[in-house]
Amino acid sequence: MILDYMKNYRMYNSLVSNLEEGMTFVNTLLDKPEGRYEAEHGIYAMVQIGITSDIGKDRMETHEKYLDVQMVFEGRETFEWEEASELEAETEYDPETDFKFYRGGGKKILATEGMFYILFPQDAHRCRGMAGKEGEKYRKIVLKLPVETKR
Repeated sequence: MILDYMKNYRMYNSLVSNLEEGMTFVNTLLDKPEGRYEAEHGIYAMVQIGITSDIGKDRMETHEKYLDVQMVFEGRETFEWEEASELEAETEYDPETDFKFYRGGGKKILATEGMFYILFPQDAHRCRGMAGKEGEKYRKIVLKLPVETKR
């Protein structure tokens, strides 16, 4: 997992294939309404708008086909992260949905406006959690990049 400010994303271009292409695509979505948007080379993104909530009942998840690059453009969110090997699997991996679910929780991490985090296949997570005692409005983009990390 990588957590940083969006202004620094280019530092990770050598680690993540298509990151630059994906971030260029994200820049075309900044004023778009909520929804899913397709790009080239298997890249897509989801614009998400809502109110943060208690994520304690949500399941932790991982993905094998896509990396998540989650960017907070408005508001803040708490997300939970844990290495999947530290959790108990609740389901088998489903290649149709690209999800595997786990029991348990993770370390709570705060992401604020202008930050992003990259989640790799080993990174179990649950997102859009409240940062305080009440939910807050957020706007974020979740960029999905096909798994092809550079070595």
